[in-house]
Amino acid sequence: MKFPRQQLQKYRNEPLHFEETLDLNPAIQERFSDLILSVKPVKVTGTIQMDDQDDYLLIASFHADLTLPSSRSLSPVEWATDLAIHETYVEDPKKINRFEEDEAVFPLVNNAVDLSQAVLDNIVSALPLQVLTPEEEAGAPLPEGKDWQVISEADFMQEHPVEASEGENAENDAKLDPRLAKLDDFFKK
Repeated sequence: MKFPRQQLQKYRNEPLHFEETLDLNPAIQERFSDLILSVKPVKVTGTIQMDDQDDYLLIASFHADLTLPSSRSLSPVEWATDLAIHETYVEDPKKINRFEEDEAVFPLVNNAVDLSQAVLDNIVSALPLQVLTPEEEAGAPLPEGKDWQVISEADFMQEHPVEASEGENAENDAKLDPRLAKLDDFFKK
């Protein structure tokens, strides 16, 4: 769903109110198929208004129900989020410099505010780093295959304890390769 600049210029004195239902699956398949398996239609409500500086303010909120791949087994996991968007769009990209670094400011692309793009980008930025199925969260065994297995960091540390203490490291540093002995003196000057 795009709002052309010509349409938005009519809303200088009062905001354009909208309530749209977006199908983001085609855009997800094109750009984020490795992060999101699917999303149910997203109902977005909000406003767009032109301010005194001829910038376009997008304020919207939505709820999204997604299916994500488990970060451990790639099994589908249901995940939901509620997000709010507060973004500014400028016609001239040079105007972005007058905003603070932490403000969400974007140039208009093809003279329009692309609501689908804004919603999808906000969803992707809110994705969790680790997604687990309920079984994986409950402590299901880690995946394994022929000649490989996933182990936890604690198990790894137990199997491979630190072999050298700090005192031994200093001793090992003293045993330099004779071919590199002159380089050791380089930094002592």
